[in-house]
Amino acid sequence: MNKMIIAVLAAAIAAGGVAYAQGQPRPDTEFCAKMRAKEPGGICSAKGEYVTPDKVYLPDGRVINRSTGD
Repeated sequence: MNKMIIAVLAAAIAAGGVAYAQGQPRPDTEFCAKMRAKEPGGICSAKGEYVTPDKVYLPDGRVINRSTGD
């Protein structure tokens, strides 16, 4: 009986953690909004970088090509 209660509690905690992680909004900074207007289709990373499939735009003005890392 105790093992079943522990298993149910563990499953509930794990499910709650997944739901919590999915519910966290990504930051949307003014920089990301400006870049999204220029280059739609990207996302704002947790670091505040604007990431597209081809490039990473950094807030300091640098651009990194994702295919080469330059």
